Order: sequence, then structure tokens, then C-alpha cells
Amino acid sequence: MSQTHNCAPLFSFFECEQQARIKRNLVIQACMRGTMRAFAQWLRVLVLCGTRWVRGLAAKQRLRSAVRELQRLDDRMLADIGVTRGEIESAVRDGLPVRMMRQSRHRDRHRDWNGIPARRQAA
Repeated sequence: MSQTHNCAPLFSFFECEQQARIKRNLVIQACMRGTMRAFAQWLRVLVLCGTRWVRGLAAKQRLRSAVRELQRLDDRMLADIGVTRGEIESAVRDGLPVRMMRQSRHRDRHRDWNGIPARRQAA
């Protein structure tokens, strides 16, 4: 009976070293891909958070500017708008309360196109 060996031939030292280099390069490439992917995701989150922060600062600046602008008005102009000096900050931040909006609409119904109250117009 003949003996057959199903063994693979042994590699020479040069072939073993070449295979080790190939496998090492594949592992390094996989690690680099994972690292770059994680870095890109971190950078994306950083940019999104920075953008949100800058937009928040810009919104706060617009609110402060609106408050300063309304504070420069005299009391009569503020009364025309329907805001007292103490309500400026909340009116800018939260809008006018419903009661004020109703009052101003009621006042506007009794005005003509020039903004003159109807009572004065008849006189």
C-alpha cells in the first residue's frame, strides 16, 4: 500500500516572512480605517456642537439687541405697542401675552387706514 501525505509543503523562511508582512499590513490597514472612521465621527460631532453653540450665541445677541432697542423707546411708544417698560424682556423672549394681543386688535378695529382713532376723525 502506498502512503500519501495530504500535508501542504512547508514554506521557506522567505515565504513565511512575506506572508507575515502581508497579514501585518492588513491588520494595520483595518486599524487605520477604524481610527479614521472614529476620528471623522468625533470631528462631525464637534462641528455640530460648535455650530449649535454659535447659533445659540447669535440668537441671544439678537434678543439682547431687541431688548436694547425697545428700552430706547419712550413710554408713549411702548404703550402704543402694548408693552410696559417692565414687560420688555418677557415680551421679547416670550412674545406678547394673549390679553395684550386682544387689546391691540380691539384698538385697531376702531382706527382708520391712517391709524387715527375713529372718534377723533369725526370731530
